[in-house]
Amino acid sequence: MAKNSSGDDKRKKARENARQIAANQAKKEKTAKTILYVGIGVVIVVVLAVVGVLIFQQNKPAVNPENYVSEGITVSKDNALVQPLKMPEGEESDLPAATDAGAKKDAATVTVYLDFQCPGCKAFEESNSGMLKKLADEGTIVINYKPVSFLDRMSSGNEYSTRSANLAACVVDSQPDKAIDLFDALYAQQPEEGTEGRSDDELLKVAKDAGIDTSAKLKADPEQTVESCVTDQTFKKFVEQSSQSALDDKVEATPWVLINGKHTENTSDPQALATEILKATGEVKG
Repeated sequence: MAKNSSGDDKRKKARENARQIAANQAKKEKTAKTILYVGIGVVIVVVLAVVGVLIFQQNKPAVNPENYVSEGITVSKDNALVQPLKMPEGEESDLPAATDAGAKKDAATVTVYLDFQCPGCKAFEESNSGMLKKLADEGTIVINYKPVSFLDRMSSGNEYSTRSANLAACVVDSQPDKAIDLFDALYAQQPEEGTEGRSDDELLKVAKDAGIDTSAKLKADPEQTVESCVTDQTFKKFVEQSSQSALDDKVEATPWVLINGKHTENTSDPQALATEILKATGEVKG
């Protein structure tokens, strides 16, 4: 009997050992699954948070720079920024009325869609800016500039069109009296198509060399300066929306020039362009 009892004890001990091994294994597997599920849960939470931020950023309304009206700036005598001759319904501006700044009541509006990466835009300004400024100083026209970003693909991934238009918005917002000086400087420092566009530091240097105070605060967001506006691309979404609006308005290329809303092909002939403008004002018959 003692022998049989000893055999039973061994079998019981073996079964208990097997049970404990199985229990320990099950516990390890449960712990591993818990860690796995917790890890998956953390990843899901992080992914959802990132997606949420992206959706928020995508749906967040664009910050609009001050002194832009209908996604452009209007220039009158002595390169002063003014309100358009006809203010769009629902928009307001603290800028002076064009007629108060020297524009005649029957002045024409010359609208120029431009891209700071566009060689044709640079050529247009070099050929026509003197004539347009003369007519603006005489009160015959106001010039409506609309920067767009059609040529981001031409700066080797640098998105120079968007970033330079953003810089323009930063300056127009904070120092509107320097807007045209900056436009001229950006054309003078225009990178060649197909090369990498200017870095943020280089863009800020272009601005400083044009007399811009890059530490000046924005009016649209007083917590930002021109410098942070450039590095944060504060007005990037505004630029994107303005560019899409231009496409929606059937703008096919840059420079794209309108005289009182009518497209003109006379962009490379200053004399022909001036004649067409003067016809629009009634100063030249024909």
